[in-house]
Amino acid sequence: MTTTRYRIIKSFTGPFALVAHPDGTLGTTWVSEGSLHTDWKEDARMMPDLARRLTEYFRGAAVDFSDVPVPSGSDFFRRCWAACRAIPRGETISYAQLAAAAGASTGAARAAGQAMRTNPMPIITPCHRVIGSSGRLHGFSGSVDIAGGPLAIKQALLDMERTGVVSVLRSRSRSEISLAGIGAR
Repeated sequence: MTTTRYRIIKSFTGPFALVAHPDGTLGTTWVSEGSLHTDWKEDARMMPDLARRLTEYFRGAAVDFSDVPVPSGSDFFRRCWAACRAIPRGETISYAQLAAAAGASTGAARAAGQAMRTNPMPIITPCHRVIGSSGRLHGFSGSVDIAGGPLAIKQALLDMERTGVVSVLRSRSRSEISLAGIGAR
């Protein structure tokens, strides 16, 4: 494969892409108009099993993604992503707790936040389950605006995981939830 390929998955949070890069790495991202690279090719048949599981997740099912490899990155980021995958569905931990679970000493909450901010596989690595130490939603795709699209998605994902009820997000700008930097290379 010499071209990045992607497959669009319909979700209650908006279009979501599964991305396969030429080097074999995977990514996931929400997409908005113009957010995908023009040289990427759509492939509606790629990775059928993973696409099926992502579709099931967005329909409210509990899905196991443990067979998907943790992406490459710094040792600390990889440990954060692995620790994040261990957070049970519908539960949350703070960035400080995530840093500790990744083996860091105290004071590494911001570094854990950076790992979540650069997470190349949202949903598969459920960064939406990491919140501020105050217990409030914080930092999803770099956003701290609770009224903004990214944090509304974070809340909707947590609500869906906790209740099993899928609610369509309304009144959000596609540009507000463009997370195309995630999963992009």
